[in-house]
Amino acid sequence: MVLNPQHLKVFGENISIDDYATLICAPDKRIDLSAWQTDKISGEINLGKYILISPGTSIRSAERITIGDSTMIASDVVITDSDWHGIYDRTDYVAKPLPVTIAKNVWIGERSIILKGTEIGENSIIGAGSVVSGKVPANVVYAGNPAKEIRKLDKEEFKTRESLFTESSTYLLDLLSIEENILKPNSFLGWIKSIFWPK
Repeated sequence: MVLNPQHLKVFGENISIDDYATLICAPDKRIDLSAWQTDKISGEINLGKYILISPGTSIRSAERITIGDSTMIASDVVITDSDWHGIYDRTDYVAKPLPVTIAKNVWIGERSIILKGTEIGENSIIGAGSVVSGKVPANVVYAGNPAKEIRKLDKEEFKTRESLFTESSTYLLDLLSIEENILKPNSFLGWIKSIFWPK
């Protein structure tokens, strides 16, 4: 489900989103999914099942970004697998990209920045405003700039976003009801008006 899809920016061909993803866009906070392809780079973005991406998030790839099932990404998060410029050669827009891998059921806090080469383990939490580079183990809370381990999480069974889409859950019906109410005022005349006066 993409809420306010007119504010979703998709750039590039190698972008995949699996089932039951929820993307929440806003007029002042677009979601930006960019996989750059040139003669030097071939970016790729793979988003898993049941993920949640909040307004203002930017995911930009020059190599590969993989985000696992049930991961939740808060508002204004930046995830990138490249520096986008060389340190000494500022015309080098490739700048040695390194893949980013985010495992299942990760929670990334608001305004965090996930840098190239980062690997975040399953169930881990990235605190709001963190800058993350390198390997984050599974089942920990990481926070700060640079981010470091704050505490370990109990390894008991986590309840993930996948459970929201089981037969016993009303979550999917609630989302469909919201969508139906949002679309209810749509009409053929309204569609014609939107072509000439998009706002």
